[in-house]
Amino acid sequence: MNISSLSTRVVHILFLVCTPFILLLSNLYLLATPAFIRHEYSKPNFPPAVLYSDAERLSLAEATLHYLRSTESVEYLNNLRSRGQVVYNTREVKHLVDVKRVMNAAFWIHGICLLLWIAAAAFVWRQRQEWYSALRAIFMGCLALFAVLLTIGLLAYANFDLFFTAFHRLFFEGDSWLFAYSDTLIQLFPVPFWMDATWALALLTMGECLILGAAAWALLRRFQ
Repeated sequence: MNISSLSTRVVHILFLVCTPFILLLSNLYLLATPAFIRHEYSKPNFPPAVLYSDAERLSLAEATLHYLRSTESVEYLNNLRSRGQVVYNTREVKHLVDVKRVMNAAFWIHGICLLLWIAAAAFVWRQRQEWYSALRAIFMGCLALFAVLLTIGLLAYANFDLFFTAFHRLFFEGDSWLFAYSDTLIQLFPVPFWMDATWALALLTMGECLILGAAAWALLRRFQ
């Protein structure tokens, strides 16, 4: 295998691998926002908070999101107060630190995949004879991600608790993610919040897979 052939193969692998990560993780930027929190809180059937007023609940939720999306240290969480009391206990603070680590890793992966995808696209753009293989790799990446999300979605629909448990055991140690109903994290972000976030992430990404995959398929037909 010569260098040119090897470079082409690497580029096509990048399209196949990076496309799903870019589509999936791009939507994380859309959901990890104050707008999504306000959308959830505005729902008439959203579980109320026992410990906090609506205004304070929203303020604390947005402050928590700010910690996750910023470079704030753990002291930011420790300094959050409600009626003179700390908002988060030690267990909750530790979990939020872990969540921030996972989110930062996801954003790094997204950024790296995006840069690699752009570099691969620039490489292929100058070599028209490689467009067919590149488009096929993009189509297959979309198809694979759609199939995975559909499978996970069906499993989550059948038993969301099992899906939720499996997800947390994959990314967090032991039972560090389990909390009482009276804990602030559950008061701010109850299970219905995560159910909606999961479905929104899955449906948005599946829709994008259909659009990009259909576009790649249509272009493939033109090259045949």
